[in-house]
Amino acid sequence: MPISSTLFFSCASLAQTGGYTSGQTSNEQVNIETIKKAYSHAVLASNHSRMPATVTLQLSSYSNLASSRVWPIQAQLASGQSLELVEVSAANQQFGYTFDYHKHYVQGDPGARHDENVSYRIPFMADQPYQILQSADGPLFSHQTVATRYAVDINMPMGTTVIAARAGIVAEVASEFNDNGRPEPEFFDKANYVRILHEDGSWADYFHLMQHAIQVQPGMRVDAGQVLGLSGNSGYSTTPHLHFHVQVNQNGTIISLPFRFSNKHDGVFTPRYQSWLIPDQQTIKLSNASKNKPRKTLRECLPAGKTVDDAVIRCLSSS
Repeated sequence: MPISSTLFFSCASLAQTGGYTSGQTSNEQVNIETIKKAYSHAVLASNHSRMPATVTLQLSSYSNLASSRVWPIQAQLASGQSLELVEVSAANQQFGYTFDYHKHYVQGDPGARHDENVSYRIPFMADQPYQILQSADGPLFSHQTVATRYAVDINMPMGTTVIAARAGIVAEVASEFNDNGRPEPEFFDKANYVRILHEDGSWADYFHLMQHAIQVQPGMRVDAGQVLGLSGNSGYSTTPHLHFHVQVNQNGTIISLPFRFSNKHDGVFTPRYQSWLIPDQQTIKLSNASKNKPRKTLRECLPAGKTVDDAVIRCLSSS
């Protein structure tokens, strides 16, 4: 008869979910727990997310341990899948046993390959262009990891309509955070966002959205151009803007990828620091005071072949 006073310790998980920072999501997407059986313990993993995930267990200390699998243990879980990863018990049944492990998961298919022929729509609707504040070819303030290297920050006022730049499945949503963003560490995990999983296994994140203004839910299929929500100023932010990036799980590491935008004015292009993004679809929202005042369109203020400059912005603002 084995001794029943078995000891068990488990370290907190390190969740690398593919977002702006590790642990960005408001709810744990993959749950890893230890279940006590009659004379053993089993470690179970449940993937609650809409994305595949790779789970890794690393044994840190143990005594008198017999294991059903060799450590470290790694397993891939499909969306919604639960799996028993390992069962441990006493090697010598006359004595108790202990074990301590670290757990880690990475979302996304590690074999996914981004379709380099894909171009992305400008991810907002407005009656004027907005400027890129941060991109890979300019000074990097917050995009200093492999997960954010090719992200862009687009300056825009709160309440701008944010749309899907590419079709896919809504994988994650967070909308509960206030729009009181600051560039301080405690705001890293307080950004509202939408994550869209693409058919090639890559995904796009839309960060710093307005609180309670997201119009999609996990599991929904969205088309390119479909409204996701409104821009805001939640999370780690110095000014209202939209953070957009494309990511993939590259052999267990979440990396951001170079991507190209496309629109009618510029065609297909790589986003550049301090350049202006011109949306194709215009949504003009007029105040009561200006409803009867005619407004100039992008076409009138920005003829084909002309670049956005101060004169163009004044034309749009004064019309």
